[in-house]
Amino acid sequence: METAEFEESSQSIQPEVSTILLNKEHSAIKTLSQADSKLASLIELIGDLTLTPSHKPFESLVMSIISQQLSAKAAATIKARVKLIIPDVTPELVLAVEEEAIRQCGVSYPKIRYIRDLSTKVISGEVTLNRLQDLDNAELLKQLTSVKGIGAWTAEMFLIFTLGRTDVMSIGDAGLQRAAKWLHSLADRKDGNYLGEIAPNWAPYRSLASLYLWRAIDMGYVDSGLQVEACTKPNLEQATTG
Repeated sequence: METAEFEESSQSIQPEVSTILLNKEHSAIKTLSQADSKLASLIELIGDLTLTPSHKPFESLVMSIISQQLSAKAAATIKARVKLIIPDVTPELVLAVEEEAIRQCGVSYPKIRYIRDLSTKVISGEVTLNRLQDLDNAELLKQLTSVKGIGAWTAEMFLIFTLGRTDVMSIGDAGLQRAAKWLHSLADRKDGNYLGEIAPNWAPYRSLASLYLWRAIDMGYVDSGLQVEACTKPNLEQATTG
């Protein structure tokens, strides 16, 4: 990802970023396809994907905390309410708003403590969102998980979907583990770590491989009972005219 000059402030201003189109012509996708024939079949089956990183990392983290353990509909409603009282979500403004005002939006007291802890640590420099381009994945994960309410999974999703980091592997994601087992028809493991067998082959594009696995779950392939080579693309013409 290209870097740009950053303002040295706790608002963590980031450069505008554009949508990344992933298709068979993308160099990273070519590398993945050559490294794993099963994944290559899945990529052919899924087709094009896009990844749109965010230029508001602090806001993304706050909204991720708010969304934890909520349905998508409930999370969207609460986040919209929060944006009404904090239109520009910055650490300073989060701390400036009364706790009860945030609670009235539907945010639980523990989550309010979490987003205030994040705000305090960004302002103090313990979490350095204003120099993300200087930090590798390991250091970022260490900083993020030092914040109350941000676990490994939340931090990993931030790296993938907010920052667009291409080589993150979320071993703790149960869906990815299930999809990896399906993709390679792996035998049962007591530790459940199917990604440990195959994900090293996807470096340095493990995030991108994960996107295809998640889409395979969403499209029903993983639970179809069929191997990836036997799956077929949805008949879009029939679906729209039937």
